[in-house]
Amino acid sequence: MGLRWLIVAALLLVALLVQIPIVLNADLGCLLVEGEKVLDGRKLGVDLFELNPPLSVYLYMPALMLARMTGIAPEVVVITLVITEIVVALLMIDCAAAAAKLEARERIISTCLLAFLLAILPTHVFGQREHIAVIALTPFVAVAAIRWRGLAAGPVAFLAGLGAGLAMSIKPHLALVVGLPIVLAVFRRRSLKPLFSPEVLAAAAVVIGYGAILVIAFPGYLLTYAPMVTAAYLPLRMSLGDLLPFPIMVITGSIVFLGLLAPQDFRMGGNATPWLAAALGGAASFVLQGKHWTYTAFALCMFAIAAPLLHARAKTLRMPVMIAGLAAIAFIAYCLSLQVQPFPPLKERIQALAKHPRLITIGDQVALGHPLVLEVNGTWVGSSCVQLLAGGAMLLQKNTQPTLGDRAKLDGIIDFERRQLLADLRAGRPDVILVDTYLLGAVPFDWLAWAKSDPELQAELSQYREVEDPGGRVRILVAHSGSER
Repeated sequence: MGLRWLIVAALLLVALLVQIPIVLNADLGCLLVEGEKVLDGRKLGVDLFELNPPLSVYLYMPALMLARMTGIAPEVVVITLVITEIVVALLMIDCAAAAAKLEARERIISTCLLAFLLAILPTHVFGQREHIAVIALTPFVAVAAIRWRGLAAGPVAFLAGLGAGLAMSIKPHLALVVGLPIVLAVFRRRSLKPLFSPEVLAAAAVVIGYGAILVIAFPGYLLTYAPMVTAAYLPLRMSLGDLLPFPIMVITGSIVFLGLLAPQDFRMGGNATPWLAAALGGAASFVLQGKHWTYTAFALCMFAIAAPLLHARAKTLRMPVMIAGLAAIAFIAYCLSLQVQPFPPLKERIQALAKHPRLITIGDQVALGHPLVLEVNGTWVGSSCVQLLAGGAMLLQKNTQPTLGDRAKLDGIIDFERRQLLADLRAGRPDVILVDTYLLGAVPFDWLAWAKSDPELQAELSQYREVEDPGGRVRILVAHSGSER
């Protein structure tokens, strides 16, 4: 039993060493920058605007505070805290297994496999909100699987419920992952008792408490900014034809491997059912979000792999099945590692224009300014990371036929983004402005002309000159007072 923790430690060390050079991505970079601004006194929904609910920013606040105290890079602290979260989740799952009196072999397999799936499988998803949320809710699924077998999970079930509540607060779509195993338990037992288990009540309490905090502490976000997000961002969805193939493929593969590796569990009442139900919830969450971004598929992938492997038996591990399974896991890890790189490398170019620049972007792509501003040791002077709401509003006006009321609402959102950009230029006095040349990464669009269509913005932008960008995708503006070095 002690050997498994050595294996876990080795897996976590590998994750640490692999993630240090790659963990910082556009989304994480943006949230870290926004968190720094909150620590400096900005208030979300009032003078700082983030598309996602406030917990997305506050989630990284412990890492930022530790980074300030220790001088360690925030992204390295994020990796360390996520690895700590994985350890806590594994200990909770093992405590539940011990309370259920599961045999040692099963506990060893569970601990080592889940350590691999939570630490190694995520690749470029590591440290993202969905990764943190899935780690937090995995003990809940493990407890649901134990109860499915008619066993007791012990007092740790309450803590598992708190983790599930945190996960749903981070990403409400993950309620499908949490809820589907419980719904199946209700139908199987023909009783509502599973709805009132300690873990379910704890999860509900966390979600209700978070909702109350939003209402009390962040009315500006709820009443002003969230409606704009609902109008201009949430409708930006891919078609079902583009969304469905991947989850169908992953779920089908999980079911096939379950039949090969654990034929005794290949039925509705089998022990793998709660894990497979969580994977189906992850698939529904992926489709519901409608963006096809890799991190939105992590819950689907993680639980789809866990369902058959946690219940495999030695006598079913034939060489062809093992090779096929490893190939499937490698393919899923590859899919999770895919990253869109829409912009040419700009770090050296920006550093040549200004040392420790004050930076802002005009466009709807987060990846244009983040994590670039951290890489050049600059200062972000925007009140948001991106003008995505304006981009979404303009695309909706172009591709749909909104009513007069809806068009006026979208025009108001576009004007709001212009006013914020103007305020940021006046207050922040950026040294460098990066301007995108596409709308939502697909349609050629003159963002500079969009900004200059406002006379006040035109006056502010007249204080900048355009410099040549070797990549051609981005227009670079530098303050007249600046000089290339």
